[in-house]
Order: sequence, then C-alpha cells, then structure tokens
Amino acid sequence: MLINDLEYFKGSANYTHQTNGIDNPKYSHRDTKGWHAYTVQNFDYKYNSWGFRGPDYDQYVGKPVNICLGDSFTVNVGGPIEYSWCSQLAKHFNIPTLNLGMDGAGNDAIRLVYERACKLFDVQNTFVMYSFFHRRLIDNTFQQHLYDDNENFAFFLEQRIPNAIECALPVWTWTANEEQFLHTTNIYFYDISLYIYDNQEIDRTYINPLQQELYKKFKGPDWPTLEQFVKGADPHPDMFTKQFGQFLHYTKYTNRDGCHMNQETNKVYADYLYNQWKLKNES
Repeated sequence: MLINDLEYFKGSANYTHQTNGIDNPKYSHRDTKGWHAYTVQNFDYKYNSWGFRGPDYDQYVGKPVNICLGDSFTVNVGGPIEYSWCSQLAKHFNIPTLNLGMDGAGNDAIRLVYERACKLFDVQNTFVMYSFFHRRLIDNTFQQHLYDDNENFAFFLEQRIPNAIECALPVWTWTANEEQFLHTTNIYFYDISLYIYDNQEIDRTYINPLQQELYKKFKGPDWPTLEQFVKGADPHPDMFTKQFGQFLHYTKYTNRDGCHMNQETNKVYADYLYNQWKLKNES
C-alpha cells in the first residue's frame, strides 16, 4: 500500500459503490420538437486495495510508471473512471497512468503522495492537477479553512511538484485573486468565459442542486420562478452577467453534480497534458 497513515484510505480501500450516472458528456439539445436529454448510464465506483480509483497497483511496484495526482477532479467524482483525464491520456495518447487522485485532498497531501510514489515506483512522468489553495493536511485528515490569499499562495508554492507536467482545477473553482495568481505561475487551467449571451442556447432540461441554490441566491423580484424558467420562460436581462452566468453556462462543461468535469472537459485537459508531455520528451 502506498500510504497507510491517512484517515482517507481507511474508508477508500476496496470501496465499491454503484451510483446513478451523473456525467452528461453530450449535454441536451433543442430542436423543433422541444428539448431532448441524452441517456445517462449508471456506473460503479471501484477503488483498489490501496484506496485509489483503479486496478490494484501491486504489480507496478519498482517498475516504470506515469502517475497522475490530484483531488476529486482527478478521481473523476460524478463520472465513470474511463472519462477521467488520467484514463484519457491512455485512451487517446497511449500514455498509461496510475490514477493517484484523492477526493478532498489539498496540495500538501498531493505532494505527500508524490514523494511516497517516487520511493515505491520508477516514476517516469508526473501529471498533476493542483487542488484548492485553502485545503490542508492536518492530523492525518483533509481539512479546509479560510486562509489569507498570500498565505495560501506561499503555501502552494512550497508544495508545487518539481518537474511535473502541471495543470490546475477549472476556472469555476477559483476566485478572481486565485485566477490572477495562477496566471503568474503559468499553470494551465481551463479558462472559459462565464458570460451568457442573448443568442446562446439555454439547456433547461436539468437544473442541478448547485444551480438551484444559485437561482435562489441571485433571483430578483421580477425574475421568472425557477419552475417557470425551466418550462421556457424568457430569462431576465440580469441573467446575462458574469456573476449569474455560471448558473447556466457550467452545464456544458460539468457533469450533473454541477462542479466536477464531464468527459469532454476532461478530454481538453488530457489534450493539454499530452502536448506538454510531448514537448518535455522531445526537448
């Protein structure tokens, strides 16, 4: 086992659970007959005896491997393991990887797993998707607290993994200050416009719990109710703003939990990481 002294792995080792499929890689569309939602399949969460989402890794001890590090976005919570960016590196670019993602992990826990992996495997390439800056590994558990941005940024730089092929969580997970900081580090993250426009199609076939809460939070007195909006009521002009635009726009990039990435967004990350891998290995 890679790590046996973290609380996380006590519950993750050999964990299996069937869940309703909430990944929505081909989001719904509208034609002359109305809105159409694609069928979403159920799938199993299966974790190996080490507590990671993948097959058992015992066979790779002491051998050359490529490792993937990160938090729940790397684990690919909400979707089949085949949709993860780690799996897509293997599927589309023939770069087999070990998925060492941990749900809820911060960058210090990610760094710890990296150091343990280097002692156990012959690590050839390290791919990492950095996590939220406010998370910390405290008393062997993953915790999160409010910290000053400057403290968070300094702490992250201490945990940054040397010679890794890097990326960070997508834009909807960061504050404006965090986005600005990431740009100074040249660490890639999926940066999309959060604005919605008058000519943009709005997918109303599924409003996830996060979107429901956002609607309640931002709804003005003269907006249509959520039920009216889902049934086709015209959006209020105030919806066409950056602050509220995320309510609708995320459905194109996330799975149905409204936060984690869908298959298509994972593929964007796999494409980027492959190109960085190619540049590194050609130099």
